[in-house]
Amino acid sequence: MNAPILTRRGFVSSLGAITVAFSLDPKHVLAQQPSKLPGSLDNNRKLDAWLRINADGTATVYTGKIELGQGILTALSQIAAEELDLPLTRVSMISGDTGRTPNEGMTAGSQSIENSGTALRLASAEVRAILLELAAKKTRRPGRQSKRHRRRDQHI
Repeated sequence: MNAPILTRRGFVSSLGAITVAFSLDPKHVLAQQPSKLPGSLDNNRKLDAWLRINADGTATVYTGKIELGQGILTALSQIAAEELDLPLTRVSMISGDTGRTPNEGMTAGSQSIENSGTALRLASAEVRAILLELAAKKTRRPGRQSKRHRRRDQHI
């Protein structure tokens, strides 16, 4: 059996016409779906669903994951404390309270760190950046990151 030899040029010439369309109308561009966020952040996009900075300088972190003996709450509080540049003792956790915490689905071993940990890390980093910007405006100084955060951001 001999297979027919088909070239790209021969295929395109047999089509007759190709129509390509695009639009510069901003309504169509804005109607696109928001980009996918990593971890549990994609389904829970509001920062206040993840954490609250209290007036006394502590942070309350909310997670839909629950402690099943795997140390998830300790790990998640460490992630948030690191990103917020707070001592671990100044971070409190609220977990699994369906009326107060983000809906993160089931708690499933190491996937809890992958999903919830990623979401908490990004939410905490965003909150810290917002607070630094507000402080810079209030003191009329450019926002500064600690050496540790500057160094880490350079590796991302």
